[in-house]
Amino acid sequence: MKLWFEKGAWASKKAKNIARDISPESVRSIAIIRHASIGDMMVLRPFLVQARAFFPNATITLSIIDTYSYGAPLDLVDRVHTVHKKREGKKTSFLSRYKQIRELGNHDLLFDMTDSGLSGVICFLNKAKVKIGFPYRRVKNFLFFDISLLRSDLVPEVETLLHMLYIFGAPKHLEIDYGYKNADKKESRIVYFMGASVPSKQWPKGNFSSLIQKMAHQYPGYEHIVLEGIGINEKVDDVMTDFSQYANVKKLEALPLDNMMEYLAHSQAVVCNDTRIRNMAIASNTATVGIFFSTVPYRYLPYTALHTAVFEPDGSMPSVERVFESLKTSMSSF
Repeated sequence: MKLWFEKGAWASKKAKNIARDISPESVRSIAIIRHASIGDMMVLRPFLVQARAFFPNATITLSIIDTYSYGAPLDLVDRVHTVHKKREGKKTSFLSRYKQIRELGNHDLLFDMTDSGLSGVICFLNKAKVKIGFPYRRVKNFLFFDISLLRSDLVPEVETLLHMLYIFGAPKHLEIDYGYKNADKKESRIVYFMGASVPSKQWPKGNFSSLIQKMAHQYPGYEHIVLEGIGINEKVDDVMTDFSQYANVKKLEALPLDNMMEYLAHSQAVVCNDTRIRNMAIASNTATVGIFFSTVPYRYLPYTALHTAVFEPDGSMPSVERVFESLKTSMSSF
């Protein structure tokens, strides 16, 4: 294989020599380190789909940590390697952690898609033929990797992960395949999710309440579903009384993962903050309107008109009217 880059990536002499002597068909074993939450697991899926096609004879191992196992794409890998940070409520010892790391085994290609202290240790201790990463700090190139790519908040992370395949010559497709079957029919409903991983990412509930009331009035033929999360800051009972006059506004409690994906896939649109629900909706090919003010919107904004990010140039919170107008524009294409 040739390493397809001129600028924007780095490769050691060793990596260039090994790549020259192997082909996609000769790669037998791949490991991916992805210690991340469900939203980031959704972003990983297109990489796994294309890696399977480009390296047809390779077994794929996914390394996760026990605290971030929910939503791991088990359907797209052959083996899961888990590092337990705690057992029976106690932090695992150094020796126990070391043994778990060694259980990953050695592979032809090792992709670090986490860039954490733990993933760095795994890379350092592993004897993979070629190690690929995207560290923010370039000093890590020589310590942990044979190939590294630049990582930008201005490029969708799903594309950044795919760059790790493009550098080996994998084809670039115009459409991103998340490995989920598209819904045959969309129901006339809009899903609203007010939660986020941290309060600083949450658009005020009062704003959501005003938006939902405007939408329920403007679009009486649609169901307007207020989705409740599992976190304390994701409960919605305190705002549901605002919609007592609207029969088309309903609350939906959190669903199991497979049911949630199916429900999102059959919905027309999802309105939410920068959170896992948005990534799940993107993966299910459902239109999204994301509300951003504390995180960079471009990192999770696919190159398609199906998805919109509402944000202000000065980083202030978007107004209810701005989100309302953006949502109406999205709905005009339904």
